[in-house]
Amino acid sequence: MKKIFTLCVVALMAVTTVKAQHEIGAVVGGLNGLSYKYWFSDNLALQADLAVGLTAAYAGAYYEGTKLGEGQFDMYDFTINPNVLYHFDLPANFKLYCGGGVNLGLMSYIENTDPDGISGKFGVNGALGAAYEIGSAPIVLALDFRPGYGLGFTKADNAHTSFFDWKLAFAVRYKL
Repeated sequence: MKKIFTLCVVALMAVTTVKAQHEIGAVVGGLNGLSYKYWFSDNLALQADLAVGLTAAYAGAYYEGTKLGEGQFDMYDFTINPNVLYHFDLPANFKLYCGGGVNLGLMSYIENTDPDGISGKFGVNGALGAAYEIGSAPIVLALDFRPGYGLGFTKADNAHTSFFDWKLAFAVRYKL
């Protein structure tokens, strides 16, 4: 146990001794809102988006373990989506990245006008994308695809919706 703890402390010290770099900007597409990225090292970063999204999702509805139905529905959501991303350097200021994260927030069906129909949302997602750093300007352009799976929980204790959720997002961030 001591060896694992020592290894974790050494790894954390190595990651935090690298000069931190921050990026802040906007994201549009499947997510529309603010985007922030914190670099732990030259290739490892935490990206968090606080956004409103509009999605066509394929879902199944359940109540007390009984399947009520399934199909495609349109939903909007307010979510925070943090992702840990590993970047691969390419020539000419390009980077490819992959990773994953979670979705936390609120969601509702488009047709719903009842406030009781707003659900809590929790999900996991992958992230694949590409970024371009403009050479002389502190601007980063990024495009990524985030396939995921989520659960929506209503006020009823035993009712939930499970759904396949995906986002395609374009981000513009300023390097601080």
